[in-house]
Amino acid sequence: MVLHDNEVWAAYRAKKRPCLVFSADSITVDKELTRGKPNHATAPTFLAAPFYGVDKNIKRAGYSPEFVERVRHCEYSQFHWDKLPISGGPEESILRLDHLQPFGSHHESYKISDFKLSTDAMDILDDLLRWLVWGGVPEKSMILDYRHLMESTFLP
Repeated sequence: MVLHDNEVWAAYRAKKRPCLVFSADSITVDKELTRGKPNHATAPTFLAAPFYGVDKNIKRAGYSPEFVERVRHCEYSQFHWDKLPISGGPEESILRLDHLQPFGSHHESYKISDFKLSTDAMDILDDLLRWLVWGGVPEKSMILDYRHLMESTFLP
């Protein structure tokens, strides 16, 4: 593999993990526009955010119960608590919206599950993403209703 003057070698460990897809495949660029150029420069991608297991075990550090409770109460825009419908995984998971990243659209880059969020669930995640990126939740967001319910139920 060629290493050019302005490049460095980098090696990373990676773990397969469940992700939530936030975008459709990007629009494919006309081959005529990229003739003679590297494919990676315009290859189609999609955006996805990874889930991390909550429980601590040999394979993962996990999260503290106090932190998980605060995430469940929607105190942080970058985190979302969930129970994934997959077997053999953790009981609970946290979605990291601040780890949203592009994945190549090549069929070997991902594995599709049979699961899909409801429209209401996706609306909540869209609102969390908006809160993270633009610093606010829409006025009629279910997140505000939920946080009000949590505060009135659990705070003195």
